[in-house]
Amino acid sequence: MAFSLQLLHREDFEGRTLRALAGGAAVGVLAALAQRFHISVDPGFAVVAAGLAAARPPTGYSAMLRLALAVLPALPYFFDATAPVPQAFSGAIAAALVAFMGPGGERFGKSSEVAAGAVAAGALVPLGMYVQQVLDARFFPNGGLLGALVGFSAVALFWSVGTLASHLTLHVDPVESRGATLESTLSGEAQDKVGRALKLYRQCRAVALKMAPGAGRNELVEVLRKMAREAFNLAEAHAGLDAQLASVAHGDVDAQVKELRARAAATEDAVARRQLELAASSLGEELNRLDTLSRKRERLLAQLHAQVALLERARVSLVGVAGTEASAKGAQAAELARRLASLGEETPPAPEAEQASQPTPTRVSS
Repeated sequence: MAFSLQLLHREDFEGRTLRALAGGAAVGVLAALAQRFHISVDPGFAVVAAGLAAARPPTGYSAMLRLALAVLPALPYFFDATAPVPQAFSGAIAAALVAFMGPGGERFGKSSEVAAGAVAAGALVPLGMYVQQVLDARFFPNGGLLGALVGFSAVALFWSVGTLASHLTLHVDPVESRGATLESTLSGEAQDKVGRALKLYRQCRAVALKMAPGAGRNELVEVLRKMAREAFNLAEAHAGLDAQLASVAHGDVDAQVKELRARAAATEDAVARRQLELAASSLGEELNRLDTLSRKRERLLAQLHAQVALLERARVSLVGVAGTEASAKGAQAAELARRLASLGEETPPAPEAEQASQPTPTRVSS
């Protein structure tokens, strides 16, 4: 069984790390100033500042969650424990709150993400403190602003690296891993359909794996994987076309064609008129291409709907099989796999084939 470790929301983690370093450096400046007055600042404050700087609370919860992030990580310091135990618990609490706030936007973090981030960050904070002590002893024995900046930033960095655990997901199936990746990167209706397809695939695969081991079950699982992969391929292709169409403003191109045609009609020079007409014709072909891509996008979305519907039918068929005896399940697996494969063959042809058989005349706006 192949395991797949997936990193989600990488951009959010990178931005969070930079903000955490800034928070740790800010506490380092305060620690350097406090040192002049013979006041010692605990390295755990770097963790609190890093959490406050790194957090991106969902809309409407910013004040409440930031207040919790400023107060709750300080609670371990009220218990009678020696370093680095309070700092480790403080880092775990801060990481749990940051992971709970999620990767920005409107969603909160999942419980598994919160737990993983808290454990890993709490374990790495003592290591960051040790690195700070080594740096102070080797390079900054007299303290100072630079030593405080480097040391407190190191603690914040190790804490932030610990929060990476909240972005990792372990998959035992590469198809499931790909679907989860697409669901986290897509948007709009395609994202909803990918999420639905992934949920259906998980349900179908769970039922199929309960059947008696054998060639029939393996064939059935492979058919389910093929159906899910096809849905993910369609969603990925749809997202690519969306990005292409979003980069070009259809209305602007149409306005340019009209402007060029108007200038060509107004000019008296034959050569200039010909050049303007050629330019308008060229842009008209670009409009045709945009229309073609737009139609192709709509067809891909329709195919995605159809593929998800096939997974729905597969789930219903598997639910019917789940009620039979284990021996009967093994006997029916191969037959069910062939039936599901035949359902997949009923999908309409790809848009490219239809488009290739029907060339589009050059469009020029008037």
